[in-house]
Amino acid sequence: MVPDVLAKLILEVRADPDVDAIVDGRVRGVEPKGASASYEGDALGPGAFKAFIVLVPLDVTRMPSVPVQTATIAARCYGRDDIEAAKLRWAVSNALHRKGARVHTNRLGIYQTLDQSGGAPERDPDTRQPLQTFVIIALATTQAVA
Repeated sequence: MVPDVLAKLILEVRADPDVDAIVDGRVRGVEPKGASASYEGDALGPGAFKAFIVLVPLDVTRMPSVPVQTATIAARCYGRDDIEAAKLRWAVSNALHRKGARVHTNRLGIYQTLDQSGGAPERDPDTRQPLQTFVIIALATTQAVA
């Protein structure tokens, strides 16, 4: 089984103090967290916006001759307003851009993560919440490393 880059990037972003100061742990994979008996959900309407991040895999490609994968991840940074969305976009970028080599507890090696493109102000089509999306490229192993 190939180690999951997305899960490790979620943990890295969530652990960053500048990011956490804005989102209070609300870093998700694939889609916002929905409502439950104990939580109202992430994506709410005007007047109830909260800051959160959703990391979405766009493409994960294995290199054919070496145990390496390239993951292309969209980082959707939702703020309560345009300014907070921009601050959050840059906090996430700073947490990952050119971070360099690291090995996680599952022995997944990430060689490099780069802020590739994006960051223009947007609105969520369903809630109209301000957000900025940018693309992260992660170069990682496909097998456990020491």
